[in-house]
Amino acid sequence: MAHHHNHHGQGQEHHGHGVDFAAGNKEHFSTHVSDFDKPSVTELAIKVTKAMREHFPFDKNSTTVMDFACGAGHISRELGPYSKSIVGVDIVQGLVDVYNKRATEKGISPGEMHAVCAELKGEEGELDGRKFDVITCSMAYHHFGSVEDITKMLAFFLKPGGALLIVDILDKPENATEVPKIPEKYRHVIAHTSGFKEEQFRAVMQGAGLTTTVFIPEAMDFSFIFNEGEENEGSVAGKLFFTKAVKPSA
Repeated sequence: MAHHHNHHGQGQEHHGHGVDFAAGNKEHFSTHVSDFDKPSVTELAIKVTKAMREHFPFDKNSTTVMDFACGAGHISRELGPYSKSIVGVDIVQGLVDVYNKRATEKGISPGEMHAVCAELKGEEGELDGRKFDVITCSMAYHHFGSVEDITKMLAFFLKPGGALLIVDILDKPENATEVPKIPEKYRHVIAHTSGFKEEQFRAVMQGAGLTTTVFIPEAMDFSFIFNEGEENEGSVAGKLFFTKAVKPSA
């Protein structure tokens, strides 16, 4: 299954050798909104949300969800039937507009599913003081300049006992020679070009006060297509991990 380079995220301030990944992603995805219409995005969302539902007991009568770096809302729409309410968050207004338009077209009320354009800090009063049973983040962590800062911020929005569910690229040393160089024009968009190792990710979760209860290193396959249809088209393929990190109940 091909997944085009249209996933994205929410960076935080300036990290990674002075590169402002938040600004880079905001600019890139503001001009690539139509990428989210590709069938591969929906295909991956179905796989991702299947894993999420296998490892968290979603309840359509009670489960409140934040879909962080929500894009055009593919994850939200797959989880909608299993959740009481979903709030999407993204830094790209164009994607938030598409998210809300598609929810409205499907007859979903804003109380059930709604996205906001915001660069969250993890402070009281944000999102009207709401806290969530589940926070999802699919294919966005490798865009964050500081995954530590982002994770601490997301942990703030979890209810006690709540879960952070993440899918992203697994760093596999044996694949290093197979991974082509990421095109220069995407370097300001991707902070972690080789993905993440399990021990690294567990440490990030622990640093935010979360306990990693599930880590599936090779949960699913992925492939990215860069510069599709252009002369210098290239692709990168590998494995995606799934992880569940839980906020202490007390």
